Amino acid sequence: MKVIYLNQNAQPNQTIASAKPIVLALGFFDGVHQGHQKVIGTARKIAREKGYPLAVMTFNRHASRVFHHGDVDGFRYLTTLKQKIELVQATQADILYVIDFTKQFAALPPETFVQRYVLGLNAKVVVAGFDYTFGKGGTTTIDALSKMSGGKVKTVTVHKLTSGQQKISSTRIRHLVRDGDIFEANQLLGHPYETTGKLIHAETNGLSIVNPSSRLQQLPKSGRYQCEVRIAGSTAEIPVKVEYPGNGDQSGVIYIDRRRFQNLPHINSLPVKIEWQKNVRPQMIAREQLSLNNQKSVTQATY
Repeated sequence: MKVIYLNQNAQPNQTIASAKPIVLALGFFDGVHQGHQKVIGTARKIAREKGYPLAVMTFNRHASRVFHHGDVDGFRYLTTLKQKIELVQATQADILYVIDFTKQFAALPPETFVQRYVLGLNAKVVVAGFDYTFGKGGTTTIDALSKMSGGKVKTVTVHKLTSGQQKISSTRIRHLVRDGDIFEANQLLGHPYETTGKLIHAETNGLSIVNPSSRLQQLPKSGRYQCEVRIAGSTAEIPVKVEYPGNGDQSGVIYIDRRRFQNLPHINSLPVKIEWQKNVRPQMIAREQLSLNNQKSVTQATY
């Protein structure tokens, strides 16, 4: 998949526009959840029927981080940009356009957006969710795009995908992760929720801290969670602990037991990938602690 970054100083032109007509899927796609997959899947089907490349367009930041509206300090992403790129690549997209979302970009009239970022990229079919909007004010819907293009672009609107009679949305999943309902969040995502970071060698109460790749990514509430953790090529299914400081800081702290991994290099900043699976029930925590105590007793007896 080819990734192309666009900003106000590098507007679409003949060098970055596709030589062939494209089918373009539009959306912010935070989490690339099942609803997003339906949008991209619809675009992929049309692209294959027409023999066109499949392109996806997203943004590098959420509007709330630019305009500071709402509870901006509490807003958290489901995916980093790197993770989003990997998830979009898994949908078999040919091109991913990543737009630098700034106040200047948000102020573009909808007609300018269509000229530069739809017609300018040689899009012939545009696919988006029913609630997608674009242009200044964020009120222009996908239904108006075809007319603004002078009939040169066909639009396809994908209706909402629901689960439990509720729309599958990034906001809903974000709240599930925040509340520690990882299993349900993964069901709506269609893939395991994932965070990455670096393992710090120093220990606190026998546990090592994971320094996250992004402190703007949503973490679950304080508690223990069953996860698949990969550190420097070694993988194990272990409990992961999350704690929030008592000073009101929005950033949680991740702790893992590095003793669960054998032959880890004794250095700082080992790469960590965590796939969150579910919260750990109290009885499971008790069994884990008993197992650790037994292991410790055996080690002491050996020496």
